[in-house]
Amino acid sequence: MILMAVMGEKESEADAFHFAMVNELGASRVRRVYLGFISDINERLRRLKLETSGRWSDEVVTLVVGVNSAEEQAMLRQMGAFVCHQYGPLSGVYHQFDIKPVDVMISQSDSRPDHVLDALDAYSECYIRKRDRRTKGAA
Repeated sequence: MILMAVMGEKESEADAFHFAMVNELGASRVRRVYLGFISDINERLRRLKLETSGRWSDEVVTLVVGVNSAEEQAMLRQMGAFVCHQYGPLSGVYHQFDIKPVDVMISQSDSRPDHVLDALDAYSECYIRKRDRRTKGAA
């Protein structure tokens, strides 16, 4: 399974990203885990573990949406998630989030800069990186 964490506060942008993935890959290959409705951080972390455990094919992508704490981001990074940041002005939640050089910038806007990927390009990038991790680990 490819685990992608969609960071940022714009729910509409996360929805557009999700719908583009479903449109391209099919509903059976895209899972969406939304944590925004759970207020307790311990419950959010428990739910995150529960929803991302199990063996899934790399043909399946799980989008984690509604991440709003440093603990969740750290757990996702530890799980091997690819962190995707919504392109645009940084919102208030970014005072607690790290943006690392390996993270991906995403947007569904037609006027996005070259370094910002749309849904399909972001998935492709994550798929290749996951394959490269596995290849390097086997060597």
